[in-house]
Amino acid sequence: MKRFLTFLLLLVLPAVTACDNGNKGGQDPAVRDAIFFGDSITANWVKDGKGHPEFFSSNNFLCLGFTGKTTAYMKTLIKGITDKHPRQLVILGGTNDIAMNDGVYVSIEETRDNIAYMASEATKAGIKVVICSVTPSKNFYWAPSVHPEQTIVDLNVLLKALAQEQGYAYADYHSALVDAGNGLPSQYTSDGCHPNQDGYTVMEGIILPILKSNQ
Repeated sequence: MKRFLTFLLLLVLPAVTACDNGNKGGQDPAVRDAIFFGDSITANWVKDGKGHPEFFSSNNFLCLGFTGKTTAYMKTLIKGITDKHPRQLVILGGTNDIAMNDGVYVSIEETRDNIAYMASEATKAGIKVVICSVTPSKNFYWAPSVHPEQTIVDLNVLLKALAQEQGYAYADYHSALVDAGNGLPSQYTSDGCHPNQDGYTVMEGIILPILKSNQ
């Protein structure tokens, strides 16, 4: 009988310990200095061979990118993001809205409003917000009928105004990456839309000082 009880304790105690370590007050035990929240442009940033995973691990950042998803989808996830209680939230979205990934046209005003909602929810949770410009592109390989370059510029005007009006920090990736034709130059991309490692290096040089000064 003693051997049986000892066996049960060995099974149960690790499970209890795991639950305790992973669910203290319903939040992550490690508070992140920032969560980067977005689509594949964010998701690729943390991938070996595409981005710089060490940028996140060395700075206590968490990367939460959802490939192919629009800002309407991102809105549905914001409660789960704010429940992690990062010190700052970096929001980058809109490319897939312009590409009509949900099969419907999305106006730049609607995209702006979706991002405004996410930023507002983060602010209510005591999280500082950084709004990011959409990175430049002249073509989406998965949506060849879309010509996004001017729409991206117009959306970024709205996003910058939103940041200024609400007191959010603004990360202007577009100005640092764009070429003369409002596209993403070949040294920063392999597909015309997603940044490569050199592109992410430029973006890191923009966002890191903002996050440090925004602490």
